[in-house]
Amino acid sequence: MYYEFRKNTRSVKSTILHFQLRNLVWATSKHDVYLMSHYSVLHWSALSGVDTELMNVQGHVAPKEKHPGSLLEGFSQTKVSTMAVKDNLLVAGGFQGELICKHLDREGISFCCRTSHDDNALTNAIEIFNTSSGAVHFMASSNDNGVRDYDMERFQLCNHFQFDCPVNVSPFGYFFYFFYLFWKAGTIGYIML
Repeated sequence: MYYEFRKNTRSVKSTILHFQLRNLVWATSKHDVYLMSHYSVLHWSALSGVDTELMNVQGHVAPKEKHPGSLLEGFSQTKVSTMAVKDNLLVAGGFQGELICKHLDREGISFCCRTSHDDNALTNAIEIFNTSSGAVHFMASSNDNGVRDYDMERFQLCNHFQFDCPVNVSPFGYFFYFFYLFWKAGTIGYIML
């Protein structure tokens, strides 16, 4: 993939809490960038040069919509470990298994849930994708060794895959990989979405 830069700015600063957290900046077009800046998810437009706060997770975040399985009480002071933005949808995952979903064309948060109460529940990666039937889903992988598949229309958990080690997303596209195997055995096992 090649990039052609037309504008550079230092006025918008992303903050990444750990060097392995690489999924905290998303470019959905050549002029739309979504990023974490402290406790805020921002949209920056290269056309206008303006950044807009979409979500602030420093305080209390709770869903405005009611969906089965959604935590109506929400979360406070969520440390975001990963996010994905696609097709007017934003999904952010946290250090304690939090998932926060927002439709970018609607006010407020659409859905909140905690994937796990495991001590090691950090959300590693999120991928938004279309199923073969055209439905929009997202997958979230976690350090609790789980990969969860959610339907974005109803925010329902469709599948929960459990593995022997944590799973992460590969930089090569629509693959999840066992990073434990990569570091321990020098090999990568893939699951195709």
